[in-house]
Amino acid sequence: MTLPRQERHAIVAATAAVVVLAGIAITQYVRASWPFGDDAGGKPATVSHAEHAAHAAHGDVPPGYSGVMLEPAQAAAMGLASAPVEQRELTRTVRSVGVLALDETRSAHVHAKVRGWIDTIQANFVGRAVRAGQPLCSIYSQDVYAAEAELVALLDRPAGDPLVAAARRRLALWDVPKAEIARLEKTREPMRTFSLLAPRSGVIISKAAIQGTFVDPATELYTIADLTRLWVLVDLYETDAPYVRLGDHAKLTIEGQGAPLDAAVSFLAPTVDEATRTVKARFELDNRDGRLRPGAFVSAELTLALGAGLTIPESAVIRTGTRSIVFLVHGLHLQPREVTLGPSSGELYRVERGLAVGDRVATGAQFLLDSESRLRASSAPGGGHVH
Repeated sequence: MTLPRQERHAIVAATAAVVVLAGIAITQYVRASWPFGDDAGGKPATVSHAEHAAHAAHGDVPPGYSGVMLEPAQAAAMGLASAPVEQRELTRTVRSVGVLALDETRSAHVHAKVRGWIDTIQANFVGRAVRAGQPLCSIYSQDVYAAEAELVALLDRPAGDPLVAAARRRLALWDVPKAEIARLEKTREPMRTFSLLAPRSGVIISKAAIQGTFVDPATELYTIADLTRLWVLVDLYETDAPYVRLGDHAKLTIEGQGAPLDAAVSFLAPTVDEATRTVKARFELDNRDGRLRPGAFVSAELTLALGAGLTIPESAVIRTGTRSIVFLVHGLHLQPREVTLGPSSGELYRVERGLAVGDRVATGAQFLLDSESRLRASSAPGGGHVH
């Protein structure tokens, strides 16, 4: 059913009146709850010229801000508090993760220096412990067999003949064992194969040697690592890395182990990982008892010394994007001040510039102070430009 035109107009007018009344009520409520009193003209009270002059010695007011005068009742209504600017030694606790890794300085990659075929294998599985000089596998090489036959043919030459010495040296450079060369000179019978020996003691980490496989110098047959000492590689974010120094200690908790281990930073990577945006910090752990295993997950906790400096609570700082603003408390007068901040330590910031020991900064009602200061700056004679 369509209402007559006059009734529709009446309904629209009544609705508009209700909206206007509701807006007036809300405005009055907000004005009543705003902690800063208004002057007779309805504008926020501004700080007088004398008041500004009285506090000019405390520094320039940032552009777009103005000082704020408070009554005790207003400060109480806002929950305003303050804290002193103090000189302190700052530390930061950094928690990160890492992994147990092989000590690269105690690892060896085993290659044959000749072309040939693997005849038999002595070190036949990953995880086997070997000693330096222990046979890993035997290799048949036509080149080595021919070189042994050549040495046998030269043994009847006079002692000290350079050709004999050159034949011996060729076999040695191909990693033919000294014992095999001595046997050859004694028996004068070339062997079909020669043994490839372990260059160091350790554990076989990887193995590509398979009986009957053709190999050449590019083929990596074994990787042998000494596991009595391991590395822990920990990721440090770019913001924390500048405060880490060689020798700084950390608590390392290794997955599956008991109490945390204490270790010192032994190396810091000179580059940043582009994928993770982190810097690697290295720790070294003794593992002669063999209870630590490479690949284990590690949690690290470092306490970094940030040095001494002026500090203020984090709650005193107003971040405006490009600037950091605090409000200095001078009795009932609050003066905005732009500051330069350094690193943070817990709930404290180090102040590089803008404050002095003994200053007090407001630590509560930062949103209200920021809003009122900007409003007064824009309402002052000549206006203001808020950044």
